[in-house]
Amino acid sequence: MKIVFVQADGMASAPLKELGGRTPLQVASTPNLDFLAGEGEYGQLILPGENVPRSGERIHLALLGYDPYKYYSGPGPFEAASLEVGLEKQDMAFLCHLVTLGLMEGKSESKKMGSHLFMLDDRAGGIETEDARDLIDAVNDQMGSETIQFYTGKGHRHLMVWAGGAARRGCGNPHAALGKSIEPYLPTGEGSDILRELIEASWIVLRNHPLNIEREETGLHPANCLWLWGAGKAMELPSWADRWSMTGVTVSTVDLHLGVGICAGLEAMNPQDYKEFHHSDFSFYAKVCHKALQTKEFVYIHVPSSHEGEMKNGQELVKDVEALDDGLIGPLLRSLRDFGEYCLLVACNHDQEDVSASAAGSTPYVLYKSTGAKSGNSRGTFSEVEAGERGNRDATRIIERLLASP
Repeated sequence: MKIVFVQADGMASAPLKELGGRTPLQVASTPNLDFLAGEGEYGQLILPGENVPRSGERIHLALLGYDPYKYYSGPGPFEAASLEVGLEKQDMAFLCHLVTLGLMEGKSESKKMGSHLFMLDDRAGGIETEDARDLIDAVNDQMGSETIQFYTGKGHRHLMVWAGGAARRGCGNPHAALGKSIEPYLPTGEGSDILRELIEASWIVLRNHPLNIEREETGLHPANCLWLWGAGKAMELPSWADRWSMTGVTVSTVDLHLGVGICAGLEAMNPQDYKEFHHSDFSFYAKVCHKALQTKEFVYIHVPSSHEGEMKNGQELVKDVEALDDGLIGPLLRSLRDFGEYCLLVACNHDQEDVSASAAGSTPYVLYKSTGAKSGNSRGTFSEVEAGERGNRDATRIIERLLASP
């Protein structure tokens, strides 16, 4: 039996006023998702524990059968795994994003971080990896030490490792701070003084870097500061293959999610490694999945939020949902028939940046088994609202129930 899980990050949403109080999933035409909802096990995913945020990497971890309460300390270690950065037990890994800070109107310049600065761009103008590498190298040259090291990732997303780090938290989510004063999002508590010093030092190093001066002269946002967040220590996950006696692969363009799979012992496939890939072409994920299933029994497809770092309106989000249904879910249903018996799970979680929704919003899912489908007369509408009416399922038990069933 072939098993495919699809996690559509950011496709679930709170009701939007511009859509008449409905969500993009409710408004969009999704015949393939609706077919699955009518024929499969349909409801909403929950995580063990009270008020556990349903962020994308927590949902991913849970669907692989790992309780996030036990095996999640923060996203940093998963990013490190994808970048092949080894962590000791006492090391603290931070997401280290290049961002653009701006001066609040009427405020004076200062070397310190504070209420006079606001988050102008949480993706630093979509900076390219090679340009970012120059900036991370400059930061390492002037700020790196025996205990602090910076590692180049992709685009605006990078990594900092603090050997023996004492901080229990870093900055708040940079996307949540977009357009606002950064003061409420700066680190507080244990170790925050060192983190603030590092952020302030990066502000000094990067503001006058020749590459950023050139970016400003050409109308691009400068990558003028590091934003340290998502702290965590490495946690050893039980091997996926040992637990389920099954080979598998994670397919994603996001280092963080590739890292989740790597930590579980799954192989990693990044569609961006193929020249033909385009981020808006959902069908390419189906092609990569079909190729992986030639040799693997399990494929986990993580589709990143289509509006990461962008402010899209409701109609644009509706089009994204329809593109997912037509470009990925439909082709998957057709291609999986080539392998005989199969199971397909689709889950849609709220955008990671939407903190309140991640904690409380519905995470609709459907699990379809080719051998256990209903009569064909069932009807369903895949959405947050209807999924919430169908009941809750513990995400960490899905794979166990699936493999234990006859």
